[in-house]
Order: sequence, then structure tokens, then C-alpha cells
Amino acid sequence: MMMRNKLLVAVAVSAALVGCNDDDTIQVECGEGSVLNPETNICEVTPVEPPPAVECGEGTVLNPETNTCEIPPTTGPTDFYNSDNWAESFPTQHASWAETEQNTPEAGPTDLLEANPNLVVAWAGYGFAKDYNRARGHHFALTDVISTLRTGSPMLVDGVVVGEAMPASCWGCKTPDIARMYDEVGEANFSNNSWSTWGHEMANTIGCADCHELGEDQIRLSRPYTDRAMTSIDRTFEAQDAGEKANQVCAQCHVEYYFDGTDSKKVKYPWDHWVPGVNTNYASVVSYEGTDGLYEGFAAEAQLAYFDAKGYKDWTNAISGTPNLKTQHPEYENLVDRTSHTMSSHLDFTCATCHMPKAENDSGMEYSRHNVRFDANNLPSSCLGCHSADAFEPMLKARKDEINALRFGENGTDARLTELHFTAQAIWSANGVEGLAEGKTIGEAKANYEGALKAGTELAGEMNSLLTKIRNAQWFWDSATASHGIHAHNKAEAVRLLTKANVIIDAALVEAATLVAKYAPDYVFDITTVDTKAKAQPLAGLDLEKMEADKDKFISERVEKEWPHPLKP
Repeated sequence: MMMRNKLLVAVAVSAALVGCNDDDTIQVECGEGSVLNPETNICEVTPVEPPPAVECGEGTVLNPETNTCEIPPTTGPTDFYNSDNWAESFPTQHASWAETEQNTPEAGPTDLLEANPNLVVAWAGYGFAKDYNRARGHHFALTDVISTLRTGSPMLVDGVVVGEAMPASCWGCKTPDIARMYDEVGEANFSNNSWSTWGHEMANTIGCADCHELGEDQIRLSRPYTDRAMTSIDRTFEAQDAGEKANQVCAQCHVEYYFDGTDSKKVKYPWDHWVPGVNTNYASVVSYEGTDGLYEGFAAEAQLAYFDAKGYKDWTNAISGTPNLKTQHPEYENLVDRTSHTMSSHLDFTCATCHMPKAENDSGMEYSRHNVRFDANNLPSSCLGCHSADAFEPMLKARKDEINALRFGENGTDARLTELHFTAQAIWSANGVEGLAEGKTIGEAKANYEGALKAGTELAGEMNSLLTKIRNAQWFWDSATASHGIHAHNKAEAVRLLTKANVIIDAALVEAATLVAKYAPDYVFDITTVDTKAKAQPLAGLDLEKMEADKDKFISERVEKEWPHPLKP
């Protein structure tokens, strides 16, 4: 019986094995990325061919995970002169700083020489007669100083730079890289060079490093000349409260300054020998006996007396021969030295109050807006408690109108200064002292006038008297008009300065008329010969078409090839 059962099992197994032949094998379906191994009837992963070896160029390394070449992470310090490297730590402030790129009219900056050709005459022989536009936002500062005709078109010819027009210190208010260069090569070595010498180092426009310790929120004076000036007038930065520290940071640029060629051509403020409001001796220097305190503060009179005591001039006017001074932009002086206010609380205002008001970010954190501009709708509540935002525009317009009436109204400063410069030229010409009117170059005209003034003749004495009046009137006019926003900061001072300039012009015109009657009785001044920029610039010895062509060549052959800053439109 057992043998029979074993036989039946064997037959069954044999039958089962016969049923598992090749024709009846179960078909396996493989998924994507795999294939069937016919020997094992199992799905296996499709083999991947190894990628070809990648050869990386100099300065890059191979990332084995991605098989791509990458720039290795820097092992050096972060470049905090580039404001974009502050974005991670100060994202809200950085974003508002970037908005300064929007602070310019859609039509572009206003050509102020076209709008007021009298400026060409006032600044004849000086860079501003070539090109002067209304300032754009801080984002454009480096582009604009490179592109302006004022900085000339310095080119390398046989290894020598020709066409250089400006000193190196003219980078001072346009880029934080100047502070870096002071650290790297020394302030004196940097300053005692021409403007284009350092163009290849200027990469970053006005930004975080101008005002802050590198990578930190703490403010600083990055310009040593500002620190020296403030210390000399007993306003040492470290000893000031937060508001005055912020004012001084702004005063690194928004201030009157000069460089006279001494002390390695470093930037100076006209504060070397006086302490505003404390100890000023300039009244005695000019034999002034008034009691109005004009020589005890930042007033234009004190600064003029300072320059007079030094025998200093910025340039010789190429039309008249006047030893002129150029006021820069004394916003710090005009803001800080206000002497009368409607309410005493206005003395607490700082630059940041109106131009960098506080705001809250999305997280509710308070920060200072870094889009440095005036927006009445963003003023502090302490301002808007007395002034509605809508009231500011008509109020400021009325102030501008009052200032403009003194400049462009009947017997205004601007046209009458133009008349004085051309009348002085006519007196020189009548006496054989040749200038632009006789076809001389700007340099030749200046040299002829300067020589004639030193000749010790009767004419030299007469012209020194007249030209001193022109110098003084233009200084007070420029002190009122070159100060950005003076109608908002200190309108009363603008009115005072322009009124004073007009009084001096009255006296100068009388003196000029006497000299014309004596030397050039047939001369008559005609304002229509100089009432456009196109008419004024040739009379000031300038060829706009050539200057623009030279600038285009300079930008294409030097700036775009050698300098790191991409010019903004």
C-alpha cells in the first residue's frame, strides 16, 4: 500500500514539472528605470553610463555631487563697501536704501545751466560752467561724477594722462571706496593725486559703509577730514548725542569744503581757526563792528573772512578775472546754525528727522528709512501735530518763490552778476588786457587778468576794488543758492544772503559804470547775447560738442574697459 502511494506522488510531481516548461513561464512587467533579466526573470535597474569627466577652469572647482564647476566660497572677509553685502543682516534698511535709485524724475535730471544760463557766466573757467544738473538719488552718485563733463576726459597718451581736470578728493562724496583707499594707501597719498588715478578702485556708490561701522548698525565718521573739522570746533563726534552724530555723518558731504594744494591736497573745512558760537575773531580781521554775531558762527561772512585771511580763491573767472570762491553745499551749516525759530522745539530737528524718518517693517520692528529724501507723509507725528502733510507743498513753494524773486525778479542777483562779469571784461579789453573776447583760451585769459591785477598800476587798483565786490556778492549768492533745500532748512538765511548780495551788486554796478565811462564809454551790456546755455558757453570759452565727444571717448576707452562701476542710465 505504501509503495502505491509513493508512486502516485511521483507521477503528480512529474506532471507538475511538465506544466512549468518555457512556453508557460509567467511574464513579468518591469517599471520605468528597470529591465527584465531573462535568465532570472527578475527586474533589474537599468545601468547608467557614467558622465564624462568635467575639466574646471582656473578659479573654479568640481562639485562631485552635481558634476559641475563652481566658484569656491571665499575664505576672506566680507566686502562691506558693497552695500548688497549688508542685505542679509539688515534687509529692511537695505531695501529702503535701494529705493534711492527711484529718486530722480522720469524725464531725467534737470539741466540747470539750460534753465539758468547766468550760471555759466558766474562759473566761467570752473568745472560747473561745463555741466551742472540737479542731483539724482544717492544710487547715481558714482555714475554721475564719472559721466559729468566737470571731471573732464582724462586719456592716456604715450603713458601720460592728458585732459585731467579734477583732483582725487573729488571722489570724496561719491563712494565709500574712498574710505577703504584711505585705509589702504593713506589719506595723504590718495589725495595728492589726480581724479582718474583711482578710477579703477571706485566700484560702489554711496551706501552703508559711508555712514556705518563695517557690517554693523553703529554710525561712524568714515572721512577723517570731517572728524578733524568737528574736533577743531569742539564738536568731537564721540561726545555728541545721537541726533548730532547723525548730523555729522551727513556733514561728511553736505557741507562747505575746499582743498588748497597744501597738506597733500586733503579735504578741509573752513573751520581751522574758529569755534562757532564760542571764540571767533574774524570780526576784527575785517574791521567789522556790528553786534549781529555774523562772525561767531557758521555764517557765510565768517567763512568769507577765513578765505580772505588766507588769500584763497577756488579759481579765476575766465570772463572777468574775478578771484572767485565756489560755495559747495553748506546744508550742515544752514541747519545747525539757525538762530531764530517760530517754536523752540524746532531746534531739536536733525537731518534724519525729515530725510530718514522712522518706520515699522512687517514684523513690527522700528527702523530708519534709508531712502534719503523728503516725504511729508512720512514725517514724525511730532511734526504732523502742527503741520499737515498737505500744507508742506504750498508752504515750501511760497518760500522758493520768495527766494527766486530775489534772484530773478527786477534787480535780482543772477542777471546782474552776469552784467558785472561782462562789464569787467569790457574794461580789461579797453585797456589792452586780452581775454576770451580777443580769442584767448581760458588759461591765457586767466593768466592775463592775474598778471594785470598784480601789476601795481592805477587800473590794477581800480579792478581789484571792483572784482572784490563781485567776489563777495557772488559768494553770498552762492552760499544761498548752492545749499540744497535751504528754502526748507533756513529760508531766512537765504533771504538775508541774497539781500546782502544785491546790496553789494548795487555798489559794484555804480563802480563799474564809473570805470566804463572812463575807459570804454561806448560799451553797453546786452543780456540777450547770453540768455541761453548755447550762447553762454562759447562766450565762456567752452565747446560743448567737443566736450561731449571727448567724454564719450573717455567712457568707452577707459571707464568701460578699466573701471569697475557699471554706469547707470
